[in-house]
Amino acid sequence: MQHPLRFVRLATEHAGLAGRVLIIGLLAIFLPAGTLYAAGQQSAPQKPGILVQITPSSRNVDQGLATSYSATVSSTGGFSGTVLLAVAGLPAGAAPGFSPSSVKLTAGSIAQLSMTVSTASSTAAGDYELTLTGQSGAVQSAAVKTQLRVKAPLRVFGLSGDVSGLLAPGTSRSMDLGFTNPDKGIDVGNLTVSITGVVRTAKAIAANLPCTAQDYAVVQYSGTYPLTVPSGSSSLSHLGVPSAQWPRIAMLDTPRLQDGCKGAVLQLAYSGSGQGN
Repeated sequence: MQHPLRFVRLATEHAGLAGRVLIIGLLAIFLPAGTLYAAGQQSAPQKPGILVQITPSSRNVDQGLATSYSATVSSTGGFSGTVLLAVAGLPAGAAPGFSPSSVKLTAGSIAQLSMTVSTASSTAAGDYELTLTGQSGAVQSAAVKTQLRVKAPLRVFGLSGDVSGLLAPGTSRSMDLGFTNPDKGIDVGNLTVSITGVVRTAKAIAANLPCTAQDYAVVQYSGTYPLTVPSGSSSLSHLGVPSAQWPRIAMLDTPRLQDGCKGAVLQLAYSGSGQGN
């Protein structure tokens, strides 16, 4: 009664062995084919090409001025030939320049060049995305991008103040602000006057009589903005601003003794911002 059981076990073992032999045989057949496929993929030749890189990723330039970038041109896939660069995306009034104007590559070589972007005073301020490519006949590189930020230049102008008359406790004097503008007309805003110091007389110092900026107050310009200031020298009065809108300096009437302020000289600071027209 035990012989059939032994026969079945042996048959199962033989079947498992045959299955393993079959699987190993299949692997032996398929592995060389996969190896040959991978080898065929690795041996595919790379097409001749051009690789372009540019630095930095962004530049700032004032209207009317120029800025520059550095470019690297490389040969890939055994490419050789003369490469010309081109840039797109420049704003109106801006022009590119390349030094050298072209580069000659041999297989595996790398060349450096400089790209200069010149702007005009009329070039609109803003952010621009520039696209750079290299080309040699039918071979063209992938495009690379960089940023150009065109800014309106800062306008430098001078400010001064003219106060007529003397100050006494409880009185104030208007101040006619003067402008010195060496450039073309500008729009001025944010005019402020501040007291930076009080210089007492020698007599007041010897008598130890105090006088500080706390004895005075400043009322700021109250006219409209922007204030259009022409080229050259001008003032609030020349621009037709009513004196009631001019800054004013007042001496406060305080309970404490203010004899130290007799003959004192106020040191004033002026500030403002200007935008070119």
